[in-house]
Amino acid sequence: MRLRWLVVLVSAGVALVGGATGSGASTPECSTSGPLICVDLIGTPATVPPTDAESAHYVSYVSHISNDGSQSATHTTADVDLSAGMVLVSASASTGTCSVAGEPTCVLGKIAGGAEATVEFIAQVPEVEGTATAALSVSFDERANDGPVNDPKQDTVLVTEDTTVKVPDGSAATFVPKGASVELTTDPTGTGVATGTDPLIGGAVITLSPTDVTAFIDEVTATLPCPKRVICRGGDLFHADIPGTFNPPLAFPLRWDSTLIPSGLTAKKFAILYTECLDGCQLQVISKRCSSASPATSELPCLTGVAKLVDGDWQATLLNSHNGYFH
Repeated sequence: MRLRWLVVLVSAGVALVGGATGSGASTPECSTSGPLICVDLIGTPATVPPTDAESAHYVSYVSHISNDGSQSATHTTADVDLSAGMVLVSASASTGTCSVAGEPTCVLGKIAGGAEATVEFIAQVPEVEGTATAALSVSFDERANDGPVNDPKQDTVLVTEDTTVKVPDGSAATFVPKGASVELTTDPTGTGVATGTDPLIGGAVITLSPTDVTAFIDEVTATLPCPKRVICRGGDLFHADIPGTFNPPLAFPLRWDSTLIPSGLTAKKFAILYTECLDGCQLQVISKRCSSASPATSELPCLTGVAKLVDGDWQATLLNSHNGYFH
């Protein structure tokens, strides 16, 4: 399920809240002699927050290894090399075997003319900003058989892919392996405090992802129709794009600067507006409070932690099984 949301704060009404994942790609590199082996390497997402004590962040890589000639390549291997701070988490291939601790990483065997193999691996990114590089060396020879005794490799094809690791400012994306838990935030300071210059900050907390996903959140400048009998205020929208349905539910912690909030707003009147799209979709007012920190699926969506803070800011966490646009 890939829904879009708008989160808007309401006080019998108010309004506030607000993505895109990039992926790099490499042009295939091909061998210059013997079997015509061509290799690409694609990393997703292209920009990711640095790993920290609170949450690890990941990049997923896919390589297509094709034999574009008629001559078989044998004893084919694929070896992953990562730049400093990167950690290989998993590796798999459509043929042969792979091992995170192995060298080479994957032993693919024979790739006949016209055939293709796919290698996938996941890496945890460093704790500091910079460029993270993944390199894949595909080596092979052209003996007629693919027996247990390897002769010297006739050729090697090397491909590399760069990922930008930086502190998010208004948006964040990461790959989430199955079973992993991650936190994303649009807050570049890491303090969780909204300010007059950054009046909305939001996040997404994924607990035990049921499948591999690429998660993306960001703040979007857009306008929303304001429902009748609702006091809506300006501010960016918060957009979440996290494919799938989650149990435990997704948590979206949000904080609005006091400059966005009507002075008469009370916690009892606080609500969030939701919509599946920005143009023509129905708005829904979410005001129901969660009965506990782990509400039943039937309660979703619901709000928890609604509070006015001492500096006049407001905070709330939306719990739901899926994502979208918020204001």
